Amino acid sequence: MRADGWNRIPLIRMTNVSLLPGTWKLDDLIADTDDGIYMETNRSWSIDDRRYHFQFGCELAWEIRKGKKTRLLKNPSYSGITTEFWNSCDAICNADHWTLWGTPNCGKGQPSQTIGTGHGASPARFRNVTVGIAYAG
Repeated sequence: MRADGWNRIPLIRMTNVSLLPGTWKLDDLIADTDDGIYMETNRSWSIDDRRYHFQFGCELAWEIRKGKKTRLLKNPSYSGITTEFWNSCDAICNADHWTLWGTPNCGKGQPSQTIGTGHGASPARFRNVTVGIAYAG
């Protein structure tokens, strides 16, 4: 729980989570993936108060077939149960690919409070994730 000032009540907030880089190069990770989806740029997110179920939406993704990026996919989403999702991670790219992503303003409350958040990660591979996609036309 955090507040944006001494005169505001603390509110439940998303946490700052970062993944340590792994050892994979991105091209090698893609080449090692027979069938998958490479998602880019989260744009929406939802997670329950207990942090158990989640859903994320992205701007675009690439279908991976036989180790190569193929079709462009639009508005992909992925969802799952938090512990199952994190336990399904089997590869993380190296520090060359690590980026600090941020949401400049997590706003909520009355009166309104705003706090910055950030999440750092390299591209990673997760197995058996529930996804939803539309094919770019």
